[in-house]
Amino acid sequence: MKNYTPLKLINYLSKEFFYSLFLVFLVFLSLSLLINFVEEITFFKEKKIDDFIWMVSHLALSKTPNTIIELSIFIFLFSGILFFVKLQKNSEINTILFSGVSKLLPILVPAIISFFFGLTLIFLLSPISSASLKFYENAKRIYAANENLIVINNTGLWFMETLPNSYNIIRADTISNNNFSKLKNVTIYNLDQNFNFISRSDSKQVLIKNKNWILEDAKILSGNNKPNLAGKSTNSSIDFVSTININDLKEYFSNADTVSFWEITSSIEKLNKRGYSADELRVKFHKYLSLPIYLFGMILLSTIFTIGINRDYNTMMYLFFGLVLGFLLYFLNDLSIAVGLANKVPLAVSVWSPIMIIVFLSTINLLKINEK
Repeated sequence: MKNYTPLKLINYLSKEFFYSLFLVFLVFLSLSLLINFVEEITFFKEKKIDDFIWMVSHLALSKTPNTIIELSIFIFLFSGILFFVKLQKNSEINTILFSGVSKLLPILVPAIISFFFGLTLIFLLSPISSASLKFYENAKRIYAANENLIVINNTGLWFMETLPNSYNIIRADTISNNNFSKLKNVTIYNLDQNFNFISRSDSKQVLIKNKNWILEDAKILSGNNKPNLAGKSTNSSIDFVSTININDLKEYFSNADTVSFWEITSSIEKLNKRGYSADELRVKFHKYLSLPIYLFGMILLSTIFTIGINRDYNTMMYLFFGLVLGFLLYFLNDLSIAVGLANKVPLAVSVWSPIMIIVFLSTINLLKINEK
């Protein structure tokens, strides 16, 4: 670089950062696919299915968009480190800092690019990620011999329970508390293999204890004098054995990754209306909103131990520093969110606090660089 006009400098820095981003992305993508393939091969190795390779490949790839979003902060942290290390090794960063252009330009260019990448991940990739993850979970449920379906819509909570010789279609108005031990205003339809009506049971309240459901104030309607549900009547209550337990419900309603940015507000409203806490989705919503700033902050953070640090360090040493920092950030982020979910601090504060700390520390470092 001999002519440091602002436009040429921006083009050069953009090209170099995209190159670093591409290399780091390939490494993370390769590792992610390898882990996913091993996981799916392990899952399917004892299951006799047609098109084994196609199914394993399809499921492994279907998790990739979500993995990219989840690992994006690490991808951009390492990209920033690699980018600044290259400039540092070639003495380009010092030449730029002491030229006539702004000293912050080589930092702000990759930071702004990262910010817009964050917007792209939210608006474009998150719908793809949520759809592919739903496909993945449905496919795994089928091959795991668990064909129970759980959905939520404006008419209530719906469960489809697949039994050896029949089906149960279960609808509930609300979940009365967040530990999933009570359902309100429940209707259970028992159908045969051809979906012909066998019986219907209505209950004002259902208590769930593992896979034992107790239907209180129950009313039963049977068809063709066939047996009622797989339980016994005890006055106004029915003991009902179900394959759906509390953990199944918790797993379904706590998986916020299957909800895209565009669906998240309506999903929160649905869960609130049905009595279930939407805290997991609120956390996800703030994660979506904060992602562009998080990626912006990762670039700023990478300057702390690259710009002005001894150039004799090899690249692997810088990347090791980044790995340690990445694990610390991951721990801090999870700890902060756990505190928020425990209602110790507001959820928004728990998500945004680590990001604000990163931006604050990085801004101090930028001011020091600008003063040199």
